[in-house]
Amino acid sequence: MEINDKQINLEDYLRVVIKHRWTILTVFAVVFISVLIYSFTVTPIYRASTRLLVERSNPVLFGQEVLTADVFSQDYYQTQYKIIESRALAREVINRLHLDQNEEFVPKRKGSLLGGIASSIKGVIAAVGGLFNSGETVSRPPKIIYEPDSPLVTSFSNRIAVTPIRNTRLVDVSFEAKNPFLAAKIANTIARAYIDLSLETKLKGIQETVLWLDDQVAREKGKVAATEQALLRYKEQHGIITDFSTDVESITAQKLAALNAQVIDASAKRVEAETRYRQASELLKNPDTLDSVPAAMSSEIISEIKKLEVDAYRRMSELSDRYGARHPQIISIQHEIDSLEGRKTKEVRRIIDSLNNEYQVALAREQSLRGELNRQKAEALNLNQKAIDYSVLKREADTTKEMYDLLIKRFKETSVAEDIKMANIRIVDFAEIPKSPVKPKKAQNILLAVIVGLSLGVGLAFFIEYIDNTIKIPDDIKQHLPDVPYLGPVPAISSSNADNPDVERRPEDDLITVASPKSTASESYRGIRTGILFSSADTSPQLLLVTSAGPHEGKTITAANLAVTMAQAGSRVLVIDCDMRRPRLHKVFSENRDKGMSNILVGACNLEDAVMKTTIPNIDIITSGPIPPNPSEILGSHRMTDFLSKARETYERIIIDSPPITAVTDAAVLSQYVDGVVLVIRSGETHREVIKNGIAQLRSVNAHILGAVLNGVEMGSDSYYYYQYYYYYYGEDGEKKKHIRRKKRSRSRYSDDSMRT
Repeated sequence: MEINDKQINLEDYLRVVIKHRWTILTVFAVVFISVLIYSFTVTPIYRASTRLLVERSNPVLFGQEVLTADVFSQDYYQTQYKIIESRALAREVINRLHLDQNEEFVPKRKGSLLGGIASSIKGVIAAVGGLFNSGETVSRPPKIIYEPDSPLVTSFSNRIAVTPIRNTRLVDVSFEAKNPFLAAKIANTIARAYIDLSLETKLKGIQETVLWLDDQVAREKGKVAATEQALLRYKEQHGIITDFSTDVESITAQKLAALNAQVIDASAKRVEAETRYRQASELLKNPDTLDSVPAAMSSEIISEIKKLEVDAYRRMSELSDRYGARHPQIISIQHEIDSLEGRKTKEVRRIIDSLNNEYQVALAREQSLRGELNRQKAEALNLNQKAIDYSVLKREADTTKEMYDLLIKRFKETSVAEDIKMANIRIVDFAEIPKSPVKPKKAQNILLAVIVGLSLGVGLAFFIEYIDNTIKIPDDIKQHLPDVPYLGPVPAISSSNADNPDVERRPEDDLITVASPKSTASESYRGIRTGILFSSADTSPQLLLVTSAGPHEGKTITAANLAVTMAQAGSRVLVIDCDMRRPRLHKVFSENRDKGMSNILVGACNLEDAVMKTTIPNIDIITSGPIPPNPSEILGSHRMTDFLSKARETYERIIIDSPPITAVTDAAVLSQYVDGVVLVIRSGETHREVIKNGIAQLRSVNAHILGAVLNGVEMGSDSYYYYQYYYYYYGEDGEKKKHIRRKKRSRSRYSDDSMRT
């Protein structure tokens, strides 16, 4: 798959458009003329519109459900639009206006031939079906209802258009017809029929609702009596005098909340007293830490004892410095300290006993409150159960009574609504007779025809260009044949008798470099000559092979004109016709081919005998000679090698014309003897795959390809080269003139006789 990295510019698009301008104009003309004929010959269609206002409708009881129509919802309006477009409404309008007898909707039959044929076919089908029916009962599909006026109703419905007006409750109902009076009449009739259908539907729903409500009222009346009796029996059974109110429930809840709070407080106090008692009991095991009991630390008696102990220890310290440990005063102070320690221990024990008493009191209070809370909860649960049962019975009785009252109210309202015939839809503007048709829109159709015609034409042009895989411009060679140098273009050469195709083309028309040396084609050949001579860096090629991938590409004329340009440059040139299958070089130079290459290669003559002098200075030719039965074999013989070696010694330039590469192997055989191969490509006709195949054959024999010549290029205003090349020449008076060559698209020798080579 080839990857196209070429950047396409606006000039390339313009070239495609100009090249295929006749295709574009043809498509445009067909589309434009067709639309023009249609717009001015089709029967005009008129449209009439009626404007309706859809307002709120009252809720309606229908069946066994309460249906409330939300007229502001989108679903409601969409439903109304579909009702207007419904087949039932269309059939009603058709019956009212007797449209089944109108020629616009039911055209008169022009003949009964088709009807007779259809009847005959139906009869044959029925007869064939009877042959296969043996009288046995067979299951048949369910019958499909088909109304005889279905085609008429379908045609009528397709002409109705419903257009809601945004952000309003208004809607336009339009109808199209060939007769403007009939269009207005049908539009108004549709509006009236729609209003009547709405009223009829509403009235029918109300009547069915009244019957249903009457039955429901009788049923609900019995339910009310039964539920009230059940509530009364429950009150008598449980001694309930007044209804359970929210106040009773609130008081019970408050009591429970208060008891629960007291229990929580008592539990906290009990835990606190127990903690103090437990800590003090643990400290009692260690007498040295008794005075660290929190309650003891706050005791005034223990504080006073501690002061006395401090004073005793102070006095003992003072006396111990003067007296010994057995001094009576020291002993007396020690007895005093022991007495104070005993008093402190006794006081701490008393405090611990007090903490134990506080703990026991707190525990008893907590247990008492918990018992009261549990009793109160039991009473509340019993009361709640009674309240629930009572509430269920009372709620059922109240609900049944409310439903009964609601049904009574709705029954009265519906009975009144049955007598009031008021629709929620009314006509705001009646349809008026249209003055101008809506179809066809001639200006719009013509504008669309111009746009569509040009778009289709241009699209077709680019599609044709896309599927065209030929080589057309130099960029195609550079893109698709990157390994082949581009030598230059050769314009299409017009014949002097191009306007008269019956006159045979003259030889000088092919040798354009001789007939018109200052022409565009001559300049092109001279440019190609320069490219060939400078194609090699060391030495310019002496022996050239001119060939093409396929037939009819103009290689013979290219070889002849290249020889002329080289001869005009002062080189002695030999042109050899090695196309021994369809030779033509002798015609270009107006010579005979009685003796030529075939004679040399079979040994019938030598180089000097076969060379022919031409009227053009410095140019000799050797024709093909008689056509041999085995051209490839003799072209690859050793005599061909000897002949070319001798020719190299005599001539400065040798140009060989050969058959196409892909047709026969002659060109591949000859490419081994030459210094380079010039490949001729016919612009816009040679397919890329054919060229690539030919190049591959040359590469397989290691041929040296000097480059490609793009032949038969159109230089008109629609061509690629019209925008790329300007040509200069000097007139006989020496003044420089500038010309842009504009040639007609006439058939040239390339597209006629030369293309056979």
